[in-house]
Amino acid sequence: MPERARRAPALSARARLAVVFGLAFAFASVQSLAALPALWLIAGVSVLASGRPWQILVRLRGAAVLAAGFALVLPLIAGEVVLAHLGPIALYQEGALAGALIAGRLLAIVAMTLAILSPVAPFDLVAGMRGLGVPTLMADLALLTLRYMDEVAAQLARARLARRLRGGTTGWRALPDHALLLATSLIRAQARSEQLWAAMRLRGYGAGLAAPAATLSARDWAFVAGAGGLALAVIWMDRSL
Repeated sequence: MPERARRAPALSARARLAVVFGLAFAFASVQSLAALPALWLIAGVSVLASGRPWQILVRLRGAAVLAAGFALVLPLIAGEVVLAHLGPIALYQEGALAGALIAGRLLAIVAMTLAILSPVAPFDLVAGMRGLGVPTLMADLALLTLRYMDEVAAQLARARLARRLRGGTTGWRALPDHALLLATSLIRAQARSEQLWAAMRLRGYGAGLAAPAATLSARDWAFVAGAGGLALAVIWMDRSL
């Protein structure tokens, strides 16, 4: 049996994407703080069931920083009812509630998405997007984005290493230089994407017939149906609280 067949996920990429879209919509529609523990429970079970909880937790660092930003900034700028005073700084109740809700939903959505989609290869994800009816151009652009994100990250790492070897500043004083490196890498990525798109057009991109999508198995349908029922239960619970 080929190595790829042995490592293939039990569920199809199309079913996983449908589940992620449905649960993410349900999570994003939650408006009550009392429903957040249910979202965290679903996300936690998904992370444990993925078999790679530590890897997913490491990849959650960026989302955790963004969630902490919402939770810390919104109480300072949004609302009218003063919750507490920290010297000259006022903390507003509405901002604190909104920050906690946004941060909780964000972490739950990202953790659930990573847990469900992390076992799937990028090429399979693109095929699943096409199977769900996503335009071919958008699916291919998503694949190219994933492909060149790693390349841009490698370019940034080489530029930072070269900068350190040449005696560049470190710490907070180096933020302007890091921003300049990032801007340069993004400009290069934009130019390369334009060249790639021109090459694709010259080679007749989109002129061929798309391959038919594989049918969903009974296990895929059961997974999608169960996730759909779970999403409806989350929405009902949030409305009833």
